[in-house]
Amino acid sequence: MISIIVVGRNDNYGGDFDGRLLATARYNLAELAKRGVEVELVFVEWNPLTDRPLLSERVVAAFAEARCFVVDGAVHRLFSGNRYIAVSEYHAKNVGARRARGDWLILTNPDNFFGSDVLDFLGASAFDPQTLYRAGWIEIETAAQIDDPRLTDRYAADTIPYYYASGDFVLCTKALFDRVGGYREDLSFTNTNKDSIFCSVAFEMTGRAAKIGNTYHLRHGHDLESRRRLGYVWRKVDRTPQATYGLETGCIATPLGPRIIRLDLTPELLTVANARPPVEPEVPEAYRPRRPPPSPEAKQPPEEG
Repeated sequence: MISIIVVGRNDNYGGDFDGRLLATARYNLAELAKRGVEVELVFVEWNPLTDRPLLSERVVAAFAEARCFVVDGAVHRLFSGNRYIAVSEYHAKNVGARRARGDWLILTNPDNFFGSDVLDFLGASAFDPQTLYRAGWIEIETAAQIDDPRLTDRYAADTIPYYYASGDFVLCTKALFDRVGGYREDLSFTNTNKDSIFCSVAFEMTGRAAKIGNTYHLRHGHDLESRRRLGYVWRKVDRTPQATYGLETGCIATPLGPRIIRLDLTPELLTVANARPPVEPEVPEAYRPRRPPPSPEAKQPPEEG
């Protein structure tokens, strides 16, 4: 079985978020069913707004294949290192991967339709458990543009292991995901480049990566993009696999209804989270770009007097 993991919350991110999530999931699940692929949809609703209905309720109502995990806002407050990030995307994907039932994982986003080349590959089930599978990224305005031969992968020039836009599609075994240790959770100041780090580490472990087709990304807005996306030198990040990921410990699981599980902090951690103020983001010194020393020809300040 393949577990498709997507993340979001009930905040209408980028405009018509619910519509994009339901449209892409409906298309991908239906096309996989046509090809006889056993699949589950794992939706992780991170830090939901408490004054609105849970989006998870719409997901389980729409898809019999869906299981949802609602991660309480206190969890976000405990781990967030950037007050402008409302959804810690890769923490959330780790939550889904940790609880997925499939032997294979697809980690994708709620804006992405799978192209027919990707779907046919998945239907053929000719997977190599040591290979990290990737897909190209094509932006579209409507679903009518899926598989349009005039459109090309924006990152076609990307080389193995195909880092660019890898947050939009990764296919690998759950065993390989565990070996890598999931996406980095210690980089709490950003959502950026954690996908690149994951691909890098997986490739260093196996030496195998391949592109299997294209995904089609529905265009949308990007709220607070400049404040959320802090630049840093991701290649400097420690490659040691995390001992644990995806809220394996420190949480209490409570059923909210059919196929919806809520994850809350233990009382001790909840006290810590509630006392933690919002954090202004800052790139750690170790991951900042090195600035070259000034050249001898650089203009010197005039001497006093």
